[in-house]
Amino acid sequence: MCGFFQVVQKSKPIQQDRFMKALNSMKHRGPDASGNYFKETKEQNSSIFIGFGHQRLSILDLDPRSNQPFIDHEDVLLFNGEVYNFKDIRNIYTNNGVSFKTGGDTEVVMKCLMHKQIKDINLFNGMWAFSYYSSINNSIILSRDRYGKKPLFYYMDENIFCASSTIKALQIYLDLNINFEEKELLNYILHGDMWPTDNNSTHFKNIKQVIPGNHAYFNISQWKLEQNKYFDCCTKEDKLDFSEDNLIEKLKNSVKLRLVSDRPVGLLLSGGIDSSLILSILHSEGLHKNVKIYMGDTGRSDDYKYAKECVQKLGIKAETIVSDYGNNAFERFLKICTHHEKAFPFNGNAIAMSEMYEQISKDGVPVVLDGSGGDEIFGGYWQRHIPFALNDAQKHNDSKWIDMIKKYNPKKQEVINHNTYISNDISLSGYFNPFLKIPFSTFKNAKSHDPLRNRDLSFDDALCKDASPGGRLGEWIWHNDRNSMMYGIESRSPFLDHNLHKFIFSGYKNKFDKNWNKHELRKVFNKFTPLPTQWRAEKQGFRWDGKHFFYNNKDQILEVIRKSEVLKEYVHKDLFDIVANNFPRIFKSSIGRRFLGIAGIEYTINS
Repeated sequence: MCGFFQVVQKSKPIQQDRFMKALNSMKHRGPDASGNYFKETKEQNSSIFIGFGHQRLSILDLDPRSNQPFIDHEDVLLFNGEVYNFKDIRNIYTNNGVSFKTGGDTEVVMKCLMHKQIKDINLFNGMWAFSYYSSINNSIILSRDRYGKKPLFYYMDENIFCASSTIKALQIYLDLNINFEEKELLNYILHGDMWPTDNNSTHFKNIKQVIPGNHAYFNISQWKLEQNKYFDCCTKEDKLDFSEDNLIEKLKNSVKLRLVSDRPVGLLLSGGIDSSLILSILHSEGLHKNVKIYMGDTGRSDDYKYAKECVQKLGIKAETIVSDYGNNAFERFLKICTHHEKAFPFNGNAIAMSEMYEQISKDGVPVVLDGSGGDEIFGGYWQRHIPFALNDAQKHNDSKWIDMIKKYNPKKQEVINHNTYISNDISLSGYFNPFLKIPFSTFKNAKSHDPLRNRDLSFDDALCKDASPGGRLGEWIWHNDRNSMMYGIESRSPFLDHNLHKFIFSGYKNKFDKNWNKHELRKVFNKFTPLPTQWRAEKQGFRWDGKHFFYNNKDQILEVIRKSEVLKEYVHKDLFDIVANNFPRIFKSSIGRRFLGIAGIEYTINS
């Protein structure tokens, strides 16, 4: 888990001082080693200058021999992530006469690319973003893992190409003034979401991304970049095995693979199904002693109580991290903005988790397992997913299952009103919000980017859309990566193992039963170690104390909003200023939070 920065430039040599400043801006992603390499090539009698930079977080093969940029002959690799099954892949190549000089996954990735280009990338079980320069072809292959766990941005014009793990590094080297894309900005102001897109654009103008599940090819001689998809979350394989035995085997293998590390490994135990199932698997396999357990106590939900009951039942030790949201809460908010580089919802997943990772980093634990992906793959969002399940059941005349769901959930509105189309678009009343000054022609086209706003989707398609680029999963793992890497911690998500992806198609009956979601996951606890969370009906999520944050920091919040140039075009800032001074609770409202979200990113990205 690392960060890298790369520049390809026509005619003019790399500005090395600026290059190093850009590279050093992501030192938090790789605090253990820093490396750079510069070279000049010829293309049609013209000089091409290339700079490679890498910040390393050492997890596998801690020896400096695995530092990057990793150079073999004249090929150069910049790699961020982990290929957990690298030993199996290395054995395949060794048996075919390929020799290795290191003991980590970086050289395995390099050999695959040197010998097979992208042909063997489907063998990779892991998370990654990489840039591979081929000296023979004078070209670059960029790749991003199937779900987009690792970031990869780029900028390109007629004279310069830059690839980076962060947007800030691009901004520093290119001396860019970063500006929001209007459609993404309006989606956040009106809907509260700025999810990563499903195409190569981002929320900032001129900043592009390699799409999750895609390779990109940069032909230096033609100065042309093309992306090609190698993984489609919505493609269903033939003859899928959804048996409990198969699920158990895949879960065990996934968890075990993610323990591959030459440094200590931790587990974030949230008190929900996903992370406690990981603990259940670790315990049943006798591996819990190899993992340090962390629980978070915000004093605002039952999650901590359930997490504590799990470790007490097993008789194992766990560290409690108390989130007190102290006097430095606003400084923490600005730091999160700096690292997220994108407006986010004000909730525990986006904000409170940074405090957890900060405390874990002080323990010297640079690898942490978590339950990300369990909700998207196994139907964990009751309100979000059950309407599609009910619609599918109705189309198949599955009255028995529908009656069962209605019997056990008689008061849940999403069950009662599942036939009613619930639009996520803006209602006309939103147009008359006194703080907004958005032209009606712009306002009426500002529809939600949430792919599940289309209620005609089948249940399988709804889950696939949530796990695909542009869906909800991309937002959560963006938070996960930025919050953990802020403190040099690698987050690993067993439920995002590509061998578990097929269970996204196991059907609504396996996902929902009586008043339970993720039913197929709940059942397999019995095959591992049953825990108190197994049949917990309503997980509350990691809570964040927003009330005290907004009231205790109202002057600083208002000052950041006042400084925003972006909001001038869309907000009656003078009116908001007057209301906020007299009624500070407006900051806690959805519109107040969104104004601060935009202003905070603007304040930090160009500073």
